[in-house]
Amino acid sequence: MIAKTRIGASVAAIGAALGLAQPLAAQDNCVNVLGYEWSGERQSMDPAVMYSGDDAYHIFAVYNRLVDVDDDFNVLPELATAWSISEDGLTWTFTLREGVTFHDGSTFGAADVVYTFERLIDPATASGAASVLSFLTPGSIQAVDDLTVTFTTAQPVVELPILISNKYTNIVAEGATSEALRLNGNGTGPFMQSQFEPGGAIRVLTANPAYWGGASAAPCLQITVAQEPVAAVTAILSGQVDLVLNVDPSVIPALADNPEVTLLETGASNSMTVSMWVDTPPFDNLLVRQSLKAAVDRQGLVDTVLLGYGQVAADSPVPVSSPASFTDAAPVQDIARAAALLAEAGYPDGLSFDLFTAEGVPGMVRMAQAFAEQVRPAGFDINVVVTPAESFWDDVWLNRPIVTSAWSMRPPAEGLAYAYTTDAQYNETHFRRADFDALLAQAATTTDPEARLAVYAAAGQMLAEEGGVIIPMFVHQVLAIRSACTGYTPRAQNFNLSFETLSCS
Repeated sequence: MIAKTRIGASVAAIGAALGLAQPLAAQDNCVNVLGYEWSGERQSMDPAVMYSGDDAYHIFAVYNRLVDVDDDFNVLPELATAWSISEDGLTWTFTLREGVTFHDGSTFGAADVVYTFERLIDPATASGAASVLSFLTPGSIQAVDDLTVTFTTAQPVVELPILISNKYTNIVAEGATSEALRLNGNGTGPFMQSQFEPGGAIRVLTANPAYWGGASAAPCLQITVAQEPVAAVTAILSGQVDLVLNVDPSVIPALADNPEVTLLETGASNSMTVSMWVDTPPFDNLLVRQSLKAAVDRQGLVDTVLLGYGQVAADSPVPVSSPASFTDAAPVQDIARAAALLAEAGYPDGLSFDLFTAEGVPGMVRMAQAFAEQVRPAGFDINVVVTPAESFWDDVWLNRPIVTSAWSMRPPAEGLAYAYTTDAQYNETHFRRADFDALLAQAATTTDPEARLAVYAAAGQMLAEEGGVIIPMFVHQVLAIRSACTGYTPRAQNFNLSFETLSCS
């Protein structure tokens, strides 16, 4: 919990004048949730193709996965109640929960699990899960009976339960097509789709009366998005929303001492990055990349951009506090070394380029601007190009050679693979190294825990030292909830949302 401080009248006046960009419908019995990411017209009810965290707001309310994970990546039961591995380490067996139905009334069973995972690894689905589930092949998932499923792999995959809990693996009904799933969510989760249109201002979900986990505390949810920080403050102080899923650090003082609002803080949650194409000049020059990394003041970014709500990182998606990290300390700024590396790269008089950003997640524009100022003494003249938040993930990200980006916290196997393996769908740095891929494959089949951690560390070191991503910090996500509301616990994985115990008086 974060200490509170009272909002000043001037801030309240500014917020009231601005108002909420997307007004909520008048359904007083719903709990109103305000998100921050926005998928726009790409919004989908299909778990396999979530484009941004925006889709998770409704998908994780409508669907369930086989297993869940906590903030320490311990595996928890969900649609599977038990699991075990064969003596040879090649076959995992999952026992499924009895008495579960989809929202259309059909019975959940093993055939739905087989169909879901075969669909996820099918190239035609184009799911981001494929790179994480590369150990699965068509036919390797089998229904033993209605309530038993096996996953068989060519080599032992000791972290398979964690890997099948990635954000795309919510279970869909057997035979559901991509066309149908995009607009019509049919899950086993605590809420059912009531109002949904891609790009629409409001999503409405109603409680599932047949939910296997028991009745949800709220009869319905209304979900909308505001990407302007003061609009989010205004929305919760005026009572338009009950829960703000991510408060921009710059406006935390406007909420912190208001008795009507409680602030919640996670541990290391999403990372913020500067990501560059390693196959495109000037970033194809390793010395340029190393120079930029040496010039960053990571603690300075945490202090100024996040106002201390975060922790420094070492250019790996694995936090330095993790036993899978290659280092226990993030690099410190070294302008002299950065300038020398830039000169050695062939730019003794400095280097200029555009860095594209947007408020895709709270604080991302401030990070880009602070980063540009920090590296300037090393010889970098960076023009920060701020683009519209609502179109950044569509039009800019993956389309420009250097951008800011953000990623949710993931376990080492998934975090290292998701955006950096050769065949990763969202390989935002064009880092394609067979030796890096081989390390992750080796880790997946290494049964000794200490040896496996060492392999993850080697992969993280290769990415940090030679890759095109700068990960200077992990964000401690701050959420705001009305004091009249109870039952919500934030997760470090910011896509892993659980609304069934949330209620408001």
